[in-house]
Amino acid sequence: MPNLLTAAALLKWPEDEALRLGDLHFILSREVGLFLTSMRNIERKLVTTSAREEHWSAERIDGPIAWGPTQARRGVTGNSGIHVTTPARRDYQTPENELLVHVLDGIVESAQRIGWTGRAGKNAAGGKVRSRLAIALELQSHKVFSGVDRKRPTERSVGRIRAGRNSRRYTPALDAYDRLAALVERVDRTAIREAIEHAGLVTSVESTLFELLVTFRVIDGLRQNGWRMQPLFTFEGSVQSHGSKDDGRKLELHYQSVPNALSTGSIYRSVLTSHHFTNVQELRPDLCLRWTDSAGVRRHLLIECKLTEAGRVTVAARHALLDLLAYRQAFGPTLGSSGIPYGLGVAWGQGLAPATDGEVVLCTPEKLDEAIRQIVV
Repeated sequence: MPNLLTAAALLKWPEDEALRLGDLHFILSREVGLFLTSMRNIERKLVTTSAREEHWSAERIDGPIAWGPTQARRGVTGNSGIHVTTPARRDYQTPENELLVHVLDGIVESAQRIGWTGRAGKNAAGGKVRSRLAIALELQSHKVFSGVDRKRPTERSVGRIRAGRNSRRYTPALDAYDRLAALVERVDRTAIREAIEHAGLVTSVESTLFELLVTFRVIDGLRQNGWRMQPLFTFEGSVQSHGSKDDGRKLELHYQSVPNALSTGSIYRSVLTSHHFTNVQELRPDLCLRWTDSAGVRRHLLIECKLTEAGRVTVAARHALLDLLAYRQAFGPTLGSSGIPYGLGVAWGQGLAPATDGEVVLCTPEKLDEAIRQIVV
C-alpha cells in the first residue's frame, strides 16, 4: 500500500483530498524541481532517430533516388522527368522524448488539480506550484514537444532509457517519472475509497492538508539526516512512525498525539482532573518527536503547524509560538529535563529561517529540512 494510501486510511481522509495530497507532494518534490531545472540542458540535445519519407517531383531531387518506385511513378504518369526520393528527416518520437512529455503533462495536470494556480499571495507552497506550472507550460509548448505523440511510458521503454547511453542525462526525468508514478498514477481511486470508508470519513480543511505536508517533509528531513524511518502505522488509536540510526539510537514520531512519557505529570490534565472534569484529553501538538541525541540525552520536539486565512507568516508564527509556550507549561515536568529547543513552529508562507539557540524555533516550510537537521542530532 503506498504511503499516501496509508496516510489517507489512517487519518480518515476523503478520497479527493487524499488524491490532492498526492498531486501536491509530487509538484513540491525535489525531483520535479531538478527535472524542470535540467530541461534547459536536455532540450538542447534531444535524442532523435531518422525516418524516411517518400517524395516525388519532376523539379528537384531532395534525397536518394528510389529507382523502383521512380519507374513505377513514371509509368503511371507518363512523365519521364519524375524522380521518387526517400530523404531522411529527424524524428523526435523516441522513448526518451515520450518520457519527457509524459512528465511535463503530469506536472501541468497535477498543478491544475491542486487548485492553487490562480491564487495571489506569497506563501511558499502556492508560489512554488504556480512557478513550476508556468515553467512546465512553457516547455510543453516547445515545437518539438508539442509534436511528440502522447504515449504512456512502459516498463520496457523506461528500462531501455535507464540502461541506455543517455541514462545519466535523463536521470532527472527518470526520477521525476518515478515520483509521478508513485504519488499520482499508481494510487488507485477505488482502493483509497475502500480504505477510507473502512476507517470512516471526517471533515478535512486546508490546515489539515498543511499538517500532512509538514509531516511528510519532517519524515523526508529525518531520512536525509540519516534516520531510517518506517511507514506510518496505528498503535492504540494514534498514528506513529519509528526510526533508527546506524549507532542504534531510536526515534518515535507521533501525529496528533504525545507519548505516555511526555504526558505523565501533565499540569493541564492534573488541573482538569482535580476539578472533576470527565473525559479529559491531553493537549496535542501536531507532531511530537522523541529520540536519544548523540550525547545520550532523551529529547522531545513538539511541532506545531499554523496556517491563517490572511496568509501572513508573522501571524501564523505567533499562533504557533503561543501554542508551543502552552505545551511547555503543560508538559513542564518532562520537558524541563529534555534539552532545548523543545518546540518547532512551522508557519505557512516563506522566508522565515530557523534560529535554533532558544527554547522554541520558528520557520516556514522551505526551511524545515534545515531546522530538522540542526535540532534532531
